[in-house]
Amino acid sequence: MYNLKQLPATRSQSVYYSLVVAIAFVVFFGHLGVLRSRSKMSSVLQSTIIEYHASTPTKKRISLPMSCKKRVFNYQPSAMEKSWARAIAELAAEDKSWKKGCAKVRAEAEKIHLLLRAIQQHASGVSGRNMSYTHLSSHEVEDSCTGVKSIVYVEPLISFLRHPQALCINTGPDIYSGNWIHKLLLRRRAWTKNVFDKSYMVVPFVDEVSTRDAYKWLFDAGASTYDTGAGGASQSWFVDTYRKRGIEFDRIIGWEAALTDPRKQWSTVPADIKRKTSWYNIPATAIKGDPDNPLTFIKELVSVEDYVVFKLDIDTPAVEVALVQQLMKDEELLELIDEFYFEHHVSGSPMQWHGWGDLTKSKTALGHIEDSYDIFTFFRQRGIRAHSWV
Repeated sequence: MYNLKQLPATRSQSVYYSLVVAIAFVVFFGHLGVLRSRSKMSSVLQSTIIEYHASTPTKKRISLPMSCKKRVFNYQPSAMEKSWARAIAELAAEDKSWKKGCAKVRAEAEKIHLLLRAIQQHASGVSGRNMSYTHLSSHEVEDSCTGVKSIVYVEPLISFLRHPQALCINTGPDIYSGNWIHKLLLRRRAWTKNVFDKSYMVVPFVDEVSTRDAYKWLFDAGASTYDTGAGGASQSWFVDTYRKRGIEFDRIIGWEAALTDPRKQWSTVPADIKRKTSWYNIPATAIKGDPDNPLTFIKELVSVEDYVVFKLDIDTPAVEVALVQQLMKDEELLELIDEFYFEHHVSGSPMQWHGWGDLTKSKTALGHIEDSYDIFTFFRQRGIRAHSWV
């Protein structure tokens, strides 16, 4: 047999071998380039905008990694709030005048005046850097991109969790002198003047709690119609009040159980708001995972980088409390929601005799004003700015 190594290579064989080597060279380096491209693609995919969840086929919008988030933490209740939290069990009462509670309110009238003046200054955008002396409570806030920390104030939890002057402090004539008819009329006037007043709530400015490019949501359970409601307008109040603070909602979703002529809702909604609003004329439910549960919407639609406002006031204590309990036990929801407005219908509050109805025999869990203090404190300690709604 011939030894192939000893055979002289012909010209055609030389050309053939050269082509084989060249092709192998191209294939090798081409494969190397693909590997590099795949590595590059892998790093890009880590910042994808669409996140798929195994539990649902729904696509969930999330922000790019460079998005910043204002982290709210380290809740510091004011001395006034601590005083009320310690005393509320003793002050709670079922009488219409809320005698013992109002006595404490009137004893703190000067502090309350200073507090309300500070809230007004904050709303006008001219508040000072350090306002702790004004009896406001506060959170610490940290920018996730810069690491810069700041203090953001919130109204203290005091009295029966309405406007501090409601029922107890008259801003007009003396309601505790004169004959009984005179006192009754003036007291009623003082009550109606403040009980639906929302100005005591400290609504934040965008730079305090969010970023201008964050997607902003409003979920309104108990939305009534756009510019009306039993306690005053809800939807329009949020739109107008937050707009003044530089916060423009990108999406608004509301639920209203009372059967309503759609024209009463939509005829007064501004065109720019109408295009981004969904209004469901059906009851919100508390069934976990139910498509009509507002918390289901929040979990399916919202991302942690978003700014989320959730209001709950459906005048059905059993459903409201069930939703609150779900929220308190769900770590994901606690991370998603930034501001929570809640009208907690409870016994021990004079509101029973001025709108809510007698709740002294209610068997609903967390049904006493002491529970209200505990609930709002819990959320604030978890970094949610919780407010007592009207």
